Amino acid sequence: MRNRLYFLSLSLVVGIIFANIGVVLADPRHGGQDQRHGNESRLTPLRHLSPETNRILNAPPPKHQVTSFESGVRDKTAYPYIQTTLNFVEGHLSYKAFLSSGQEISYSTRGEHIWYSQCYGDLCVLVTQKNLLAVSNSSYEWEKGHHFGEERYRVAMGHKAALVASDRKLYLFNSYTNHWETISLEQESLQSFANLYDKVAITTTRRMLVIDLPSETQFEQNLLLRGVYQFEMRDGFINFYSGDKLWMFRHQTQMFEEVDLTD
Repeated sequence: MRNRLYFLSLSLVVGIIFANIGVVLADPRHGGQDQRHGNESRLTPLRHLSPETNRILNAPPPKHQVTSFESGVRDKTAYPYIQTTLNFVEGHLSYKAFLSSGQEISYSTRGEHIWYSQCYGDLCVLVTQKNLLAVSNSSYEWEKGHHFGEERYRVAMGHKAALVASDRKLYLFNSYTNHWETISLEQESLQSFANLYDKVAITTTRRMLVIDLPSETQFEQNLLLRGVYQFEMRDGFINFYSGDKLWMFRHQTQMFEEVDLTD
């Protein structure tokens, strides 16, 4: 009888011990297989993202389009022969410009991607994902400007000035001063760009701009809801044609004059 009670007591104790071990193993706080299942249950939502979330996470980086600018206004300017007087070559993580004087100017492109490059007349222009860069025959280094990472840029080259245009800004490089200048577009879009000697002519859907490059002076005329369909740059003046009106900018007076073509 005593032995029977002993074995019953021993069986009860062993059963209680194994029952407690099972509870501990089942508790995620104490590790074990159930803990792993618990961790997996917390990670499961990451494997089952919605199609829209997957599309956003897996979307490629935005593509930036940089193209040559095509004027929407007829340019009747009689340009002289333009000779490109400097050159550049792409090296290992660098661009090297060779000026007409024989001087070499290098720019490190480490960490930058070249979107656009061109030489014309007395200057060269680079557009990267970070910077605007230009060099002229009077430069000592690549002149750096900054843009705002917009999706579309258009580049217009003159022999003394270059223009990089986005939908919000115009970035003008002046080879006389070797500076970048920013012109804001105010509910307007670029229509034309021209450069003859030391003058630049720009038309938008709202205004006309004439820029004297050596002095960096800007002259502006509002179009008064008219559109310019043709312009012509000459040695002493610039003509902007709009319907039966002509706006003439005289270099000597540095003023716009309105002329009625119906008289």
